[in-house]
Amino acid sequence: MLAKVDPKGRLYLPKELRKNLPKEVYLVRVDDGILIVPKPEDPLKELEELGKNLPDIPIEEIKVEILKEAEKLAGE
Repeated sequence: MLAKVDPKGRLYLPKELRKNLPKEVYLVRVDDGILIVPKPEDPLKELEELGKNLPDIPIEEIKVEILKEAEKLAGE
């Protein structure tokens, strides 16, 4: 589906897409473009639900993994 961007950078979404979107969305830059993600009605509740699926790993171990991944990405 094609959408148009005006000279001011405003994106015009076809009505077919707009009708299912909430009033607020997040725009996430990804390698191939921009992803539009609906903002949850209760973001804290959404995070709480997502947190239930996280592995039971100590925070220090998670920090070490994050640093390792960051170093790997920096070397690319």
